[in-house]
Amino acid sequence: MRSSRGLKYEMNLLRHYWFFGFIVIAGCSLLSPSSSTTSYNEDLSSQRPRMEIDIVEDDPIEEKIEDVTPSHDQTADIDSKLGEITSYNSTSRTAPGFTIQVYSGTSREQASQAKTQVYKILPESRPQTKYEQPIYTVRVGAFGDRLEAQNVYAELLKEFPDAIVIPSKIRLR
Repeated sequence: MRSSRGLKYEMNLLRHYWFFGFIVIAGCSLLSPSSSTTSYNEDLSSQRPRMEIDIVEDDPIEEKIEDVTPSHDQTADIDSKLGEITSYNSTSRTAPGFTIQVYSGTSREQASQAKTQVYKILPESRPQTKYEQPIYTVRVGAFGDRLEAQNVYAELLKEFPDAIVIPSKIRLR
């Protein structure tokens, strides 16, 4: 035999289930699309204000163009500066470019090993070891732009995963 307390609990639970079910069904029925397809259309052109536009054609205005002579001519100064720059560039033996750095570290032995390894991969190359206290760097090639360096960089990257293309000044021949 069930106690009255257990029966009340079951009845209360059943009432909650019915209430919850009713809410779910009512909520789903509200989500159904409306079946009426009435469209509203109204012509408001009679209510719009009417504006009249008068197009007046004028005679074209002829402007007088006067010759203007410059009072502070800078052409001679600019030409002399450009001449100085040209003469400096013709005597300069370097240009901006790119090189590939395959090693950078504090060990001279590892720098030598990296240089030998570069000779094995690219026999025609001339890797250069540079020491700026306390770092040794091994660099390969002198390229005018990054695209030129890309093929050599791809070959060196197989053996030197830390290799990078860096901007540097390259010597002109």
